[in-house]
Amino acid sequence: MNFDNFESSFTKENRKLKIALATTLIVSMLTSTMIFFQQKYFLYKGKDIFEERPLAVEVCRLGFISLAKGEPNPHVVTDEIISLVAKEPFSIQVDNILKLESLEKGACKIILKSNGELLSFKVGLKESDFYPFHYKLIQLDEINAQEEI
Repeated sequence: MNFDNFESSFTKENRKLKIALATTLIVSMLTSTMIFFQQKYFLYKGKDIFEERPLAVEVCRLGFISLAKGEPNPHVVTDEIISLVAKEPFSIQVDNILKLESLEKGACKIILKSNGELLSFKVGLKESDFYPFHYKLIQLDEINAQEEI
């Protein structure tokens, strides 16, 4: 093979590779442009977008309601609280739960209406991998109206 034949075959192959590279770049740019300008619509229903510790909040609700009925659920309430409720019964009429939120790790706040009164409680939660729902109610404190503000 002489130099002229090699140069012409090299030029032909080089031209094919340039065309393939240009085609790839154009397709990549078009794809990137389409992705960039694509519009997506999301429906927002007025709730918090990110809920903090949703399992803790649900355990808080279930534990408080079971205590309020006077029948503590052993899956969401610790044994110490159950024995305390057995000694000193605790029950409260829950008309409506107005607000339930996670305060910090291991605590949540519940605001409810009971017999026409507005009540607020801070619920302490204990966390363990051995619990059926990862949390159990360990403490229940009533919060005064001045402490809430």
